[in-house]
Amino acid sequence: MSKIVRVLSRIVCCFSVTTSSAVFAQGPDQFIASQVKPHFAAYADCAKQYLRQAAKKDPAATFDHIESSLRPACGNHIDLARDALFRGDFGRSEANAIIRSAYASMQPGLRSLFDQAASSERQRHQVEKEQAAQAPRGDEAASVAQDRIKAVEFERTKLLSEASSAFDSCLVSESKSLVPLSNEPAETLVKVIEIKCGELEKRVASLGVAFYGASKDDYQKIVKEPLDERKKRLVADIVTLRADLAKEAAKQQKDVPEAAAGSKPANGN
Repeated sequence: MSKIVRVLSRIVCCFSVTTSSAVFAQGPDQFIASQVKPHFAAYADCAKQYLRQAAKKDPAATFDHIESSLRPACGNHIDLARDALFRGDFGRSEANAIIRSAYASMQPGLRSLFDQAASSERQRHQVEKEQAAQAPRGDEAASVAQDRIKAVEFERTKLLSEASSAFDSCLVSESKSLVPLSNEPAETLVKVIEIKCGELEKRVASLGVAFYGASKDDYQKIVKEPLDERKKRLVADIVTLRADLAKEAAKQQKDVPEAAAGSKPANGN
């Protein structure tokens, strides 16, 4: 049973589940990954797209006002997830608890995404309003305003990209520096590397806050998923690098006796 709970905790917040499902007994990891989690992911994608469109349509609205319309827009994915849980012998209350917890884990990111999109849309409307308030200067004035918007967005993207690349380069550099000299677990090394590259990671978050008007906590929630994926890849890179180093060391040890044997005369003297 503890194995089932561990599997479920990868998708939703911690809670207790009791079931005698034959499907889980045969392979809970495969069942959750293939039958339930894809529907939650599809719901998240649908919700993000819907919220972006809603922000463009009414940037003055709040997430709390828009949230109630997510169910009719994307609820079919939740229905599919519930059906899958029923097939796994979860009761209705258990399935509903899983779905509520899954949505609770998504909600902060969805709220931040909507707030960011609405803020950007309001800024765009403000530029258009200022442009309309100016004395009419024909197509040339409109072109200048659009060029200004594009230039600002280009610089934002460039600076964020450069900061992110610097952070990535630091992770790679510190990995190559520390891995050959340490036998610590990969997860421990990742934490050390994160500390060494912490200032560069903070710069990425600070630029996002400055450029898009989100709070620091909200922006960190937005980038949490890609950062977590980056750290997982770093653990994999460390394991791979150690394997390559071990392979190279084994090859060198093999080459030394062969070279020594090859240098002896044929008569053994």
